Amino acid sequence: MSIKKVLFIDDGPIEQITTKLRKNLHSRGYTLDEEVINLNLPQFKKANPNEPGKYIIDFDAVKQVIVETHSKEPYDSIACDYHYANDPLDGFTILKWIKNESQNKKYRIRRAKFVLYSSEGDKFAEKTNSVDDISKLIRIKFDDFLKRERLADDLASLLLKTNTRFDFNTMLIQELEKYPDFVFKSVYPKFKGKKLEDIVVEIDKELPNGLDFQQNIAELTIAHLIELNRIEEEE
Repeated sequence: MSIKKVLFIDDGPIEQITTKLRKNLHSRGYTLDEEVINLNLPQFKKANPNEPGKYIIDFDAVKQVIVETHSKEPYDSIACDYHYANDPLDGFTILKWIKNESQNKKYRIRRAKFVLYSSEGDKFAEKTNSVDDISKLIRIKFDDFLKRERLADDLASLLLKTNTRFDFNTMLIQELEKYPDFVFKSVYPKFKGKKLEDIVVEIDKELPNGLDFQQNIAELTIAHLIELNRIEEEE
């Protein structure tokens, strides 16, 4: 079965959601591979400077885990809860940071679908009731805002919908990753002696040689197709 890889960020239990999502995907021939950042874990807490004896989410700790553990993973989606009980931090802030940071640093996680969800959509609406707030939402370009009670169904639909589109860049990376230790020897001189896993990094980070290599592959493919057709015509 093909795999759909999802990162959940939540401060509550999501086992029921992941169980249902797994069933939904399995019925369509996919396996769910989920990772969860549980914001209730002690590692993500710090003392509240405004309320002695109280704790709030440590955003810096969250950022560190995302960069060190998740930034290079090929996630299909990042699903983030919006509202955290009695905490100034919200999911919009987390997801916005991930999207901006991953784009700036060319982290692989940037290719995921960014989804906010909540069982308290009214609280989200309260914070986005101005033209400026709505403009910020449009600029961030999240892929969807889903209701928590329908998350398993709607997220499955979003994940499956991506399969109707062809992305040459993504497919090339996936195919090269099947042979990570294979050493490139010819066709594209700038990559001679490089392992395919190193070439994947050049492509994924959109470095000049990676972009040029993809163009070169496309040109060679078309030339090969034309040559094959000429041979058939001669026969």
